[in-house]
Amino acid sequence: MDKIAAGVLDFFKEARLGRETGVTIGSDLSWIDTFPLVRGKQAIYIVDWEKAQITFGRGIGELLGYDAGENFDLNKVLQQYHPDDATFVQRIIKGIVTHCSQHNSSDCNEYLRLTYRLQKADGSYIKVLRQSTVHEINGNGQMVSNVSFLSDISFISNNNKVEWDVYANNFDTKELREMVYKEFVNFFTRRELEVIAQISKGETNAQIADSLNISKHTVSTHRKNILAKSHCSNAADLLAFCKGNGIL
Repeated sequence: MDKIAAGVLDFFKEARLGRETGVTIGSDLSWIDTFPLVRGKQAIYIVDWEKAQITFGRGIGELLGYDAGENFDLNKVLQQYHPDDATFVQRIIKGIVTHCSQHNSSDCNEYLRLTYRLQKADGSYIKVLRQSTVHEINGNGQMVSNVSFLSDISFISNNNKVEWDVYANNFDTKELREMVYKEFVNFFTRRELEVIAQISKGETNAQIADSLNISKHTVSTHRKNILAKSHCSNAADLLAFCKGNGIL
């Protein structure tokens, strides 16, 4: 996966060059239109967040097994998310887009890596790696649009985890990450958070019951609900999920 990610860095340099030299949506996009794609395995698209529209797309239909002429607007792309992944992906993207739309991005190069599942025309799902960066900025240096590169990574990753990370030059990503973390503040109930806190200490159900003054049956119910909500299979996965999204 790292090789796939590294191969897109030069492409993102072109995206940054485009916005710095005044290339705008709808103008000469030859630098992106000619970028080599593996047919049926990769796609490129640009989203204008002020208009909530995909303003440029190439290879999306082929990636998802549709005819080459199939049109994909933003809503149609969102509908392809796996139901179990959608809420996580949308929270992550909302946090990052909000941050980049409110802060000056002219002197840094934000770079998001995000994995999730998309549904194909035949109803099956593929695991994709989405790599995104700022494409167009306004006069205040705030993001107007971003460009994303999708790669089918099903051949190297078939787990059902939504994973993300963000990189940036010239500024600390802590504030950006905290914007994403805010999207997960109300993901679990207060009691579920209390149970998670005790799980993180390595406590058993019986110990958690004593710590929180509730029954073991209630603890067991909370654990089942927590794992189901986070789509985790065990405590280790749960703790990794919580740490990765600022819950712990």
